[in-house]
Amino acid sequence: LEVCGTLRASGNRLASNWSRSCISPDDEYVAAGSSDGTVHVWSISKGSIVSTLKEQTSPILCCSWSGIGKPLASADKNGYV
Repeated sequence: LEVCGTLRASGNRLASNWSRSCISPDDEYVAAGSSDGTVHVWSISKGSIVSTLKEQTSPILCCSWSGIGKPLASADKNGYV
């Protein structure tokens, strides 16, 4: 249990204290939702954003990859997945 890196995105704000990010099954990417409804995806090895998904408008509370790596699911504060 130690900090091994910090990933940042301009405008990324957590929706709540219990918002959840996730690491892809291949340990290559991290995804985290924001209070503006976007999901940011970072490359762990590069430490930079590789994608910003803007499918939802409500704050994202959690996200998760399937066991095979695709797809990535997110759930917002209004209950949409």
